[in-house]
Amino acid sequence: MIVGVGMALGGWMWAPIVAQTSGGTPAAVVTFGVQSPQQPTTTPPDEADAMEDLRDFGTRDPLLEKRARKNIEVAEFYARQKNFRASINRLTEIYEVYPQFTRFDKILFLLGKYHLGQQRLLEEEARRLHKQQQAQAAHLKTQEADANQAEARRYFVELIERFPESELVKDARKALERLPPVDVRRPPS
Repeated sequence: MIVGVGMALGGWMWAPIVAQTSGGTPAAVVTFGVQSPQQPTTTPPDEADAMEDLRDFGTRDPLLEKRARKNIEVAEFYARQKNFRASINRLTEIYEVYPQFTRFDKILFLLGKYHLGQQRLLEEEARRLHKQQQAQAAHLKTQEADANQAEARRYFVELIERFPESELVKDARKALERLPPVDVRRPPS
């Protein structure tokens, strides 16, 4: 037979559970409850590891770190599906909400990369529209493609300026070298 008794004291709960033998003598007493602030605390091993990981963040918010990492995963998934707009939206959320993210250099690089991907899709669409004699729609797609290229350039430059020691700077520089100079206008498609 198991008998439970609980008592609330000062905002914490103490609940001994007494297991008795069939003869009525106590076999074991187990105490469950929230520890009071005065009592020493012990942290389970899994939580201890998690707390150690959180200390690595310094003043960073561990919940936002986790969300940002998840957003990167989702953005990369969308990019594999060639849905660059969705990827950009996920990364822009991190860019605007959590600029202290530990891998902010990666956010900048991926934003530049995915803007270039969106640019390519828009240029293909503009060519298709131009062939279909839809010059005005093609012109709008070309303008949108140019805007994406400008955004890509902006993110790559920001990466290089803010994180000169990042391993992604080399790739950002290569991407910038492949872009046409800023002042050169693209001929109509």
